Amino acid sequence: MKKKLEYLWRGVNLIKNKKVLNILVPIIAVLLALLIGAGIILYMGENPVKAYYYLFTGAFDGLTPIARTLLEATPLIFTGLGVLVAFKGGMFNIGAQGQMTMAGLTAAALGGFVANIFISNVFVILLIGGLAGFLWAAIAGWLKAELGVHEVISTIMLNYIAVSFEQYCLNYPLKAPGFNPQTPAVAEAARLGKLLDVRVPLNYGFILALVAVFLVWFILEKTVLGYHIKAVGFNPTAAENNGINVKKIIILTLGISGFLAGLGGVERVLGGVGQYAYKTGLTATYGFDGIAVALLGKNTPIGALLAAILFAALRVGGRAMQFNTSIPSQMVIMIQAIIILLIAAENMIRSWLEKGSKGGAE
Repeated sequence: MKKKLEYLWRGVNLIKNKKVLNILVPIIAVLLALLIGAGIILYMGENPVKAYYYLFTGAFDGLTPIARTLLEATPLIFTGLGVLVAFKGGMFNIGAQGQMTMAGLTAAALGGFVANIFISNVFVILLIGGLAGFLWAAIAGWLKAELGVHEVISTIMLNYIAVSFEQYCLNYPLKAPGFNPQTPAVAEAARLGKLLDVRVPLNYGFILALVAVFLVWFILEKTVLGYHIKAVGFNPTAAENNGINVKKIIILTLGISGFLAGLGGVERVLGGVGQYAYKTGLTATYGFDGIAVALLGKNTPIGALLAAILFAALRVGGRAMQFNTSIPSQMVIMIQAIIILLIAAENMIRSWLEKGSKGGAE
């Protein structure tokens, strides 16, 4: 009996631990969302166990499904990292979609139209494409630092400009011969190699995304720049009083955020998702989904990686679920929305856990 009470007390102390709570909250949010989804599936006359079986096997049962899931997760990792860097700096980057678009168009233009071997190779294009995303986001950073324009407004407006610019480029200066609004395929030297010998174009962009996860963690936790970013995000006035150039950090933080999001757009082009060309809809809604990835990942690089894989698995598995049952793929979107709502209401989950821990202690 004494040992049981000791284990219970340890569990109570764990739940009170802030780090453990940060891990438990998103896990509980996902489980609750799946439970609510199961109730909806049951109401629709389908078996939730059968539906979730197809959801899981469609995403992970075999090399090809796993490749599809990781391919879908790759741009989500980049945009999730970009959004969380902005969050760490106290800013809300809603412009990852536009930053992906501008970087993707830059990559398509360099890879499809420039014949110089020193420019139109994969390493240079990754760098220049990322810089295009950096510059596009840095515009919002400059507007905030110098004119006090809120980054939410400026990044949303920049998204609209990027979408219009995309349509102009795909129909006029960057258009490939033919009826479809798309660019020519990039040169062989500009392409990211395939990771697996399957029909899915999973490429080395996923490895690059994993490297980005480590680098973002390292920068934020182990460098002076990371300390400055978090200091400005926590209290810009105190940061300025301690000698930190707040304006510079604001521009740099949003720039880094845009660079990461931009890499997601470059990967879509160079990785062969659109037959190595930029097409309308190639970047889908990955920029906006990156916000959900950062939130579910609790603004940590590892959390963003896991959240990106989860959302990718829901999408890929959702298609298999739709094919094998009468449940529409929109159910996956609903589950994602419920997860985000529960993450937004994390204080409610925290209070449940804390009340449960008090009850267990008594």
